[in-house]
Amino acid sequence: MRYVVIDEDLLLKAARAVHEAGKSAHAVNVRVELGKIADDGGYFDVMVVADDLEELESLGKLERAPAVGWSRSEPTPKTLIRYRPS
Repeated sequence: MRYVVIDEDLLLKAARAVHEAGKSAHAVNVRVELGKIADDGGYFDVMVVADDLEELESLGKLERAPAVGWSRSEPTPKTLIRYRPS
């Protein structure tokens, strides 16, 4: 079992804010929002954000949004997997 590294409430708040703003709530956009709302305005590594979003999905707190705009045969990069609040 993996644990969420970033504060769970803060991460969910950032994902919801990105989603409600009409943007794709993937790790890249959520990371930017985290930097805006975090108390220390710190930097968040995009792979840590991607891992934590995946963990919140496994806990039922987020769900994957339909993939849009990725027509390549390779899987969507982990940092571009879109989520939405459950």
